[in-house]
Amino acid sequence: MFRKLSAPSVNRQTRTGFLKTSPYREIILFAIPIVILLTVMVTGFVYEGSQQFSELAQAFLHGHLNFLRPIGGVGQDPVLYHGRIYWGEGPFPALLLMPCVGLFNLFHIFFYQGYLKWILILGIFYFIFKLARKLSYTIEDSLILILGFALGSVFIGVMSISSSWFFAQVLTTFLLFWGLYEFFTHKRWWLIGIICGLVLITRATAAPIFIFFGLEFWQSIGKNPRKLAKIAQLCLPVAGAVILLGVYNFIRFHNPLNGGYTYQLLSTASAESRSYGVFSLTHLPANLYSAFLRAPIEVLRNTSSWTLKFPFIKNNPYGMSIFLTSPYLLYLFTRKWSSFDSRAQHLIIAILVSCLLVFSFYGVGFDQFGYRYSLDFLPELFLLFMIMYRLNHRRLSRGIKLLLLGSGIVNFYLLLTFI
Repeated sequence: MFRKLSAPSVNRQTRTGFLKTSPYREIILFAIPIVILLTVMVTGFVYEGSQQFSELAQAFLHGHLNFLRPIGGVGQDPVLYHGRIYWGEGPFPALLLMPCVGLFNLFHIFFYQGYLKWILILGIFYFIFKLARKLSYTIEDSLILILGFALGSVFIGVMSISSSWFFAQVLTTFLLFWGLYEFFTHKRWWLIGIICGLVLITRATAAPIFIFFGLEFWQSIGKNPRKLAKIAQLCLPVAGAVILLGVYNFIRFHNPLNGGYTYQLLSTASAESRSYGVFSLTHLPANLYSAFLRAPIEVLRNTSSWTLKFPFIKNNPYGMSIFLTSPYLLYLFTRKWSSFDSRAQHLIIAILVSCLLVFSFYGVGFDQFGYRYSLDFLPELFLLFMIMYRLNHRRLSRGIKLLLLGSGIVNFYLLLTFI
């Protein structure tokens, strides 16, 4: 009688153990996100529109700072100055592309930005994985965090298309994660300084990450007698980048502080917004609304009804709340300020300064998935999420895994209406 009663209990334990150790659980967990990720990366690889950085690299190779041929009118953001067409974005993406463009020129083949972008994306995945492991996350949780950032954030949008604006943001994201990885591993301050300088000449609004490194650096050196030499290691590359950018602007527009935005050919709405200043606190309400409150657009059956039709909602080109595209970030708001140590507080300071720059910019990043300008500080914010979550949990809970992977599936659903 005892054996008959105990047998089912043993079988249940065996089956439960099998499910816990079965590889099918991992396959089910990762299959859909991996398919989505590969789909998005392939679309970004084959995209051929808006290749301004490749065109600018071609111009650099020929000794010119202006485009050798027209890049299009309103919508392509050309900068028209004294009869020549320039580009308002930072020059580093074009400098990075120069060797590739030059090599392909030998075979009379145009080098598209998407050919390089997928390498940068893989690099971002590597840095996230190594940072997660440095924070003592398991291998499985580290992989989920990669998918969480890649799909469960606005990064999914810039991965999907290799236009110049998106290419610059992929490169910026790569540099930001590279700098954070270097800080948490080797901590070579000269290299961190170089990375910060490259960020500056790619997207200046992401450069406040230097504040985080600077605060951490100052705290670490204490009363070191070689303090001045160590400060030079970090600051000289950034100072060099500032000078380079100033010279680049002066040669083009006779003003080291003018990057060309004031001369861009824009739509009527964008030009009117710019008339209040390229950077102005006047722009804060619109950007704050896009970054935190703006929702997807409903798909109506007709203009006289509120009845929805498939796909029911679609991407909003003016942006969507980062708490919609990355709902797991709400976790940070459940933590008390006292739970943030000095390192986390330094991250927050850098994030807030970058936010101020981004939110005071005249544009909202129109024709985008989510609020893509948030990528100028999202790597730091994502790292902050990883740090704070690990302080309170040994592993990712089922709920947070659902948010990380589930938000990626929802984002892909909305992304299909964008690409």
